[in-house]
Amino acid sequence: MHLKAVKPTDQPHSGPDPKPQQKPGATPRKASPPHEDRLARLATFTTNLRMVSLNLLLLIGACLVGAVMWKLVFARETLIENIYVPEAFAKIGYSSDAFQSFVAGHLIALEERAADVIPASAKEEIKLDSDMPDFSVPGTSISAKTILQYVREALPLPVSTISGSVTGTPDHYVLHLVLVERGQVYRFATPEGAIADLEKNLSNLSLDVLKKHSPYIYASYQSAEAQARCYAGKGACDFSESERVFSSIVDAGDGQPNYKWALLALSKIDEAYHDYKGEIKAVSRLSAEYPSSWSFYNWGVALSEMGCNKMAISAFERSIALHSSRESAFNAIGRAWLALARQAPERHSTGAKIDLQNARDDFRIAVYLKPDYQEAHVNLAESLKLLDDVNGARREYVSAIEMDPTHAGLAYARYAELFGDQKERNELLGFANWADNLHKECRATNSTSLLEASGCSIAMQTETSPVVNTLGHAGIETVATTVAPAQDCRGLAVDDRLASEEGLPDFAESAP
Repeated sequence: MHLKAVKPTDQPHSGPDPKPQQKPGATPRKASPPHEDRLARLATFTTNLRMVSLNLLLLIGACLVGAVMWKLVFARETLIENIYVPEAFAKIGYSSDAFQSFVAGHLIALEERAADVIPASAKEEIKLDSDMPDFSVPGTSISAKTILQYVREALPLPVSTISGSVTGTPDHYVLHLVLVERGQVYRFATPEGAIADLEKNLSNLSLDVLKKHSPYIYASYQSAEAQARCYAGKGACDFSESERVFSSIVDAGDGQPNYKWALLALSKIDEAYHDYKGEIKAVSRLSAEYPSSWSFYNWGVALSEMGCNKMAISAFERSIALHSSRESAFNAIGRAWLALARQAPERHSTGAKIDLQNARDDFRIAVYLKPDYQEAHVNLAESLKLLDDVNGARREYVSAIEMDPTHAGLAYARYAELFGDQKERNELLGFANWADNLHKECRATNSTSLLEASGCSIAMQTETSPVVNTLGHAGIETVATTVAPAQDCRGLAVDDRLASEEGLPDFAESAP
């Protein structure tokens, strides 16, 4: 038998493909085990994940830095810069930094006092120059503070600077301040005096600076001071200075930064004077030009004080439509429903019951939005009491008293009506008298809204719903059976003064 030699390439193919042949002289390669391939892929994935995470962190960091820089550049603020001080002052503790802090402290105190009557968004920030960021920009020798200064000088930004110097000796010194803003330079100085008079002189100087720097905040400060004197009954109410400055801002036109706030402030001055028609005139103008939750809220308060409660409800509904989370508007509309229920000829009528239920529901929303809203808890308790939910009313009165007993005169007096025992009633009314005496604004000449907001039991004298027992105790009358009639409400409603398309902007929130 003849056998033929068969070359490898001539062999019949069966099974898997043969492995590729190595080139002559090549080093044979060993196949990687499966677990090493998985480790290699895992390492590559981990590296890529780290790079993505690092890039994401860098992006977030850049966004945060950009946001901070944007805020620093465009924030409305006043910078207190270096104040030169002679060596003799520094030796006794009155250094340059100390004078910077003194000036900043007095300006901040004035603004905080003004904040009692102005919205937070109308405030300005006062900073020391030393508080500004002073780090170097990476890759350069330029500091962030220098960049901020250049940008602010190049752009018309709402940033003001105050610098100054001290001349003389500690026994006869003068503090000079220079205010620079919007390209204008203003100079101020204290009268010559001893360093012991610094506090008084600096207070007057700071007020002069504020008057020029921010007429709106200056007028708000004057309004807060006049308001305190007015509510406390220390002489006739006099808002002439704040009214003059607010009016000058309004008369200058809506191009002024605080035009809208000044118009709103004038309406509050009318309210303090009990000129509710004047208040409605101011807020109706504001509502037509710049509709806001606060303008309609003030409109509703004025109508409520006049006894025009149905119209007040419509105004408060506009306020809520523009700011659905304003708890004071829900409390106010609840008060209007409560007043309507008390004015009903029959308390147990269907109409009165519906009004009370509406009041209860609105008070509950106010409490939900602000759990520590003491006035709303008192009003909620009253609505529950009139709906014969005595246990619910008791809980709300107790909650209100526990929040702040010193402002719980109204809560004490209303709570007393739930007790049949005369001794217990007298004890609670005594507490009400004690709480009222702590606050000078608890005077019958003040508006009902102010009295209720201050927790004054004397607010109960404006109610029309008589109670069987009207026992007075320590000057407090639980309920008065007479009340001034409602004023003429014709032509004062929102619908009377605004067209249907006015007063409702295209978006849910509008400044102020």
